[in-house]
Amino acid sequence: MLVGLFTVSSLSLSAAQAGEHALLAPPTLAKTAPQFTKLTLKDCIDLALRNNHAQAASRYSIEIAAAQHRQALSAYWPQVGIKATYSILDEDPNFIFPGRDISLPPGMSIPVTIPGGITIPLTSLPVPEQNVKLMDRQNFVASLNATLPLYTGGKISSIVRQADQGLRAAKEESRRTDLQVTYDTTRYYYGAVLGKELLTIGRDTLARMEVTLELTENLYTKGSGRVKKTDYLRNKTMVEWLRSAVSSLEANEKLAKAALTNSMAIPWDTPIEVAAENLPFTPVRRDLHDLVSESYRFNPDWARMEAGLTAAEAKICEARSGHLPKVGLFGNLNRIENSYDKGIVTPENRNSWSIGIGLEIPLFDGLRTTNEVREAKARLAKLKEQQLLLREGLALQVKHLFIQLMKAQDQQTSTESAAISAEENRSLNERAYQEELVETKDVIEAQLMESLMKAQHLKTLYDHLEAQANLDFVVGNEVAALIKSTH
Repeated sequence: MLVGLFTVSSLSLSAAQAGEHALLAPPTLAKTAPQFTKLTLKDCIDLALRNNHAQAASRYSIEIAAAQHRQALSAYWPQVGIKATYSILDEDPNFIFPGRDISLPPGMSIPVTIPGGITIPLTSLPVPEQNVKLMDRQNFVASLNATLPLYTGGKISSIVRQADQGLRAAKEESRRTDLQVTYDTTRYYYGAVLGKELLTIGRDTLARMEVTLELTENLYTKGSGRVKKTDYLRNKTMVEWLRSAVSSLEANEKLAKAALTNSMAIPWDTPIEVAAENLPFTPVRRDLHDLVSESYRFNPDWARMEAGLTAAEAKICEARSGHLPKVGLFGNLNRIENSYDKGIVTPENRNSWSIGIGLEIPLFDGLRTTNEVREAKARLAKLKEQQLLLREGLALQVKHLFIQLMKAQDQQTSTESAAISAEENRSLNERAYQEELVETKDVIEAQLMESLMKAQHLKTLYDHLEAQANLDFVVGNEVAALIKSTH
């Protein structure tokens, strides 16, 4: 019963966890599914990294961040644009030149004869009001404008730094996705190997129990009478229970393969077979403090936090730039098209250009910039506190996984020895039972104990592999090379 409970809890859990990632890596249905036989762990990881949609999404995140970085860099370049407008006014624009009198110099006068033959000397000339047309009401204006920032108080450089750290964070997120896919695939792969080995143990136990049942029946019907009918019924009950347990083990093996199939993002009905026949065991000899230190170097979450801190510092510089002046060059080239050639659209005025330097000095903005700086500083302080939490959390995670790894490593020797002893005990009891030297329940107990000890040993090996894979995920892929370098 313990064998059945263990397999249901461990392998069904893997299948359930695989379902959580179904939205990230939905398999593609196919009418004729290809077959994947003798897949190694590396083959499965390569397929998962190539097909998994979460990994593809993270690549697009990198493209987005790279495009944002290039957008920020564009602020260093001149901004050039063309603007054209065509307009029709309700009437021709005009200018009213007011009437006035032009005074003549002292001593000068102009004789003017009025009706009646009278001559009057004029000392000033009256000019009547004049209506001057400026241009035709239909007008087309085109202009070429260019600006180049010379000094922005560090605003552009700060935005570029933030975009650069955003790109770095996107790359770390992509690496974290790769680590997650690798970790999940590794667990499901060894889960499939575990399911296959447990099924083999279950079938072997059932076969031996069936042989024992035949022997019990012979001893009951033809023996000395020491074996009773209750012994036969007890043995038969155990055989039938084992048949049910083997059916559960077969289902668990299929669930483990289904979880692995989902992790590799291949069609759900694709037949797969893992190449590994046994769960490997490689002792890990690594100092806990070294692993914690390496996690601060390679963990993608830690790297993203550092990128966030750098971006937050740049955000403070961006906010402070609001207190500083801005200097820039500007220039424009204009062309006016109008059917009128007088007024303000003379040939000399149709083409014009200008170039200059502009200066903007902020004087008062209602303390908006000051509070933006305060906000940016508060965000930086918040991130620093979160970094402390992450630092302790990473150390705790690594320590927990290291303890689990060492526990499984220590248990491996004892469970292996127990499995060997249980196998010898079962063999001795079977031979003794043939000579009617032991009771039926002793043989049944010995056979079940052998299965239990072997299953417990396999669970220890799987726990060791799972803890090591989880440690790779938390610390980073680089830890695998670090561990191998110590052997």
